[in-house]
Amino acid sequence: MKERVGKIFSKMEEECDAIVLMNGQEPMLDASFYYACGLDSGLFEECTAILLPDNGATLITSQLEESAAKNSSAEIITYSTQKERDDAIKDVLKNSSKIGVNSRGITYSSIQHLMKIINDVKFIDAGNALIKARMIKDANEIEKIRSACKIASAVADRIPEVLSYGKTEYEMAAEIGYNMQKMGASSTSFDTIAAFGKSAAEPHHLPENYKLQKSDMGLFDFGCRISRYCSDITRTFAPIESSELFKKVYETVLNAQSLAIENIKPGICSADIDKVARDHIDSIAEFKGRMIHSLGHGLGLDVHDGGSFSPRSQIILEENMVMTVEPGIYIPGWGGVRIEDDVLVTKNGCELLTHAKKELDEVRIF
Repeated sequence: MKERVGKIFSKMEEECDAIVLMNGQEPMLDASFYYACGLDSGLFEECTAILLPDNGATLITSQLEESAAKNSSAEIITYSTQKERDDAIKDVLKNSSKIGVNSRGITYSSIQHLMKIINDVKFIDAGNALIKARMIKDANEIEKIRSACKIASAVADRIPEVLSYGKTEYEMAAEIGYNMQKMGASSTSFDTIAAFGKSAAEPHHLPENYKLQKSDMGLFDFGCRISRYCSDITRTFAPIESSELFKKVYETVLNAQSLAIENIKPGICSADIDKVARDHIDSIAEFKGRMIHSLGHGLGLDVHDGGSFSPRSQIILEENMVMTVEPGIYIPGWGGVRIEDDVLVTKNGCELLTHAKKELDEVRIF
């Protein structure tokens, strides 16, 4: 925990006396709260973590989470009423005149309440520092992500065993989530995307009661959590009755992903990785402009954990960043193909963390 707190302060552009992380009520929970305190269990609604420049931290927790709080090496203060919580916050911050808050993770009501109970202080934004610190994973984080990726990959490889003509998108989404938890995941990383046929042209399609037809491709985007850390994988399966167009789209997307992964290494600008994949897709006239999203995003405590591969992103890749690589081609009225894997940036390149089959002859609906 001390190393993480120290890393957060080292990323601050402006010095401050303390950083306050305030959880709201679910779903308005701040992943940076759990990151800084090293917590992988407990909800900690309306609890507060206060980080100090000497790498120390105080966790002000409700009695409800007292047991889970003991897993943190932070100093623990337990409260039973809101007044007790507020008094504890004021006491820990009594010598602070400049306080950082996470604008990306704090609710408006929480910041208003904090400003009400603490007077004569200057609040500054610590959001960018928190994101930058979280983007570089430590060994413990990498191991959790690796475990989540292993489960997601295994479930992806089992999809042909449970996918059949007449099965609905609802059923497939449920089976994917069930199988991940059966293998040890605590939950899904996000709502599973199961899209058949024309619906695969919608990147964020929500499952419906539509039944798989013989001419439909099947696109599945899903992931799971291990100790709060996420995996994220997409596989698109060839229709029972495949077409030359599907084969061309699929091979184009697969080649774009391979080219991008080959270029990932420390020191490279993230926008340049997006450009490699996007240029390959756009080089084929009929697919030009059909990749309608960024190539990928950071992965960690959040499924979008800071940083991205996009034309606008100017992040310089560093060792131990974890990113997704997910090119896609989408054709309204026909369908789409997306292939997504998770990678760890290493000293000299990158390591593939997801290992599900993805060659065209391996991803067929039987």
